[in-house]
Amino acid sequence: MSLIAELKRRKVVRVAVVYAATAFAVLEAADLLLPRLGVPDWVMNLVVALVVLGFPIALVLGWALEVTPEGIKRTEAVTEAQGAHGVAPGAQPALLGKRTVVVAGLLVVLGIGLGAGWLLKPGMEEPPDALSSIPVPPPPAAAPGVDDGLGATTGQPVIELAREEGLIAVLPFRNRSVRDDDAFFAEGVHDDLLARLAKVASFKVISRTTMMRYADSDKSVPEIARELGAAVVLEGAIQRAGEQVRVTVQLIDGVTDVHLWAESYDRALTTETIFAIQADIAQAVANSMQLVLSPEEADALRAGSTRNLQAYEAFLRGKLLSNFSGISPESSRQAIAEFDRAIALDPNFAEAYARKADLQLVSFWLAIGPRSLREEARASIAEAKRLAPDSIETRFVEARQYYFAQLDFASADRILQQILAEVPDHAEAWEASAYVARRDGRFDDAIFAFERALAINPQAIDVINSLVETTAQGRGDFAAAAKWLERVQRLGGESRIREIWLQEWQGDVEAAWAAIDGPLPTFVDTPARIATFSRDPERIEYALSPAIWPEDRRSPGDFPEAYAMVRALALLVMGRQVEADRLLADIKARMDQRSDPYPSRWLGNAYYHPVDLPGLMGDLEGVRAAEADFLANAPRDVWALASILPRLAGAFARAGDPDRAMHYLERQVEVFGPHRFLVFSIDPDYDPLREHPRYLALENRYQAWAREKGRE
Repeated sequence: MSLIAELKRRKVVRVAVVYAATAFAVLEAADLLLPRLGVPDWVMNLVVALVVLGFPIALVLGWALEVTPEGIKRTEAVTEAQGAHGVAPGAQPALLGKRTVVVAGLLVVLGIGLGAGWLLKPGMEEPPDALSSIPVPPPPAAAPGVDDGLGATTGQPVIELAREEGLIAVLPFRNRSVRDDDAFFAEGVHDDLLARLAKVASFKVISRTTMMRYADSDKSVPEIARELGAAVVLEGAIQRAGEQVRVTVQLIDGVTDVHLWAESYDRALTTETIFAIQADIAQAVANSMQLVLSPEEADALRAGSTRNLQAYEAFLRGKLLSNFSGISPESSRQAIAEFDRAIALDPNFAEAYARKADLQLVSFWLAIGPRSLREEARASIAEAKRLAPDSIETRFVEARQYYFAQLDFASADRILQQILAEVPDHAEAWEASAYVARRDGRFDDAIFAFERALAINPQAIDVINSLVETTAQGRGDFAAAAKWLERVQRLGGESRIREIWLQEWQGDVEAAWAAIDGPLPTFVDTPARIATFSRDPERIEYALSPAIWPEDRRSPGDFPEAYAMVRALALLVMGRQVEADRLLADIKARMDQRSDPYPSRWLGNAYYHPVDLPGLMGDLEGVRAAEADFLANAPRDVWALASILPRLAGAFARAGDPDRAMHYLERQVEVFGPHRFLVFSIDPDYDPLREHPRYLALENRYQAWAREKGRE
């Protein structure tokens, strides 16, 4: 009998086919399901090993045994006719005869070979990212004079960049106009281009605030790109002459300094021209980075925001004046006036309404304008929603309204997350979502969102300063905060107020005072607070002088008694009780004449709260009434508790209820952490509490925390 015939007779071939099919199904199922179940990789290797080892065993058993109606038996004897082939008639084949051993050996080798083939098969590539699967359009028609290095010419060479690394840096446009008055136009178009590119879902655009640091820089493009982590750098110039405009732009590889694309536009000066140029630039950037603009994005870039050139110019002026980092009462008023002019020239200018509303909200919150700005912002937003309800600008400022005006952080976050779902690298939305998370008490989420915004805008001073605040006050990580502060200082950003706060939060009054060098326009009361912590009369008088607290900032926004309140506290700290009582009586008389003495009540931006005056006067019933109002009416704002809870604690301490004062000290520790004790230790309001058992318990708790963190 031939070997093949014997294998067939013993059903070995059938066993092999069935085993192979079953094993294949088992392996495929395991390969698909085990990773999804979170099973370790070694489990899959074990399954493969068992299948490999089982294959020769199954074949050997198939050779020697068979399944019969009476059960499993050894394969029956060969027939008499088969005896001539070496098996005696009527004899049973030896289970371990030579032929069996040879066949079993061959089957083992075959099984091991199949198993090894499975184990050594090339690994499947990771599934492509959804964004990388977007089809790339064919390159544009060849343009003469651009050599790709291979003897061929192309219009816009393509560089290989992963989207996650695709930061775009747009250098400030140079003004080549004869008139200096036209400089704003070049700066404004640059700002507008950045804003429009940032709305393209595929782009990561470094902010104007960061890029203005490179105005007139003599650094090379690769140096700038390396500092910013940018993949490509766009530079350009604008020359305006009467009713004509010339715009020259070039796109440069941030690593190789190779010019990827260049164009010069000589056009009639209209908004259609400006927006068409911006659309061309966006398309060139997309082609160079192997990205695709959606039809909606391309249409929006070309359509722009207005068809009225004068309205567009007023809009650009308003945007340039509303730089929030350096906003002042005067610049806020001027910017709002420019937005109003743009709206008067084009009543359908939705983006002008949105930008105006944003500035009104920020000016209200920073108390550089009256509380009426909050209500005026509502009207501006209503117009923006009527004209362009789905635009990113409208939805963004609507989120800001929920944040600043209503303290509805859930609604603000919902809108911001919708924007980020559409434009994942919208730096402003990431930054805004960080502020929302911080006020909601989600400090870790806030730090993550700030860092995400910083990844897009590596030199965003406001974001880095916010990380100083959040890591220090929210987490007590003073070492991390100090590193962020050093980064601000290396970049030449305004860091003085955060340096003062960082020292204050660590309980170092001397270092905080040393950082005070002149007035702080947006935080006018901070020097006086640090001076009172020092209890030094000379410092206190200096901090209250016009040199540090200018007279035009002594009644900011809705807080006409801001200066008087701080001066009354200072008099108490210096032990000048009679003068303090006289001043407090004057303050109370003026407050009693007002229909709404505390318009901001318990908002985190308030210079004083309803509990402050009765606390300074030692009026316990007044303090308790203010506390009841706080508990009943204060909006939920966790971040604001850092300023409100100390006021409540200090008021109760001064009014003679130490136990209730301790309640609010303990509440601060619950919200922010044991490191808050460092602020308690320097505040004169808490001097009556120093020997209180609960105060000593907070001190012990801080010391244990400090030992754990290695701070001692």
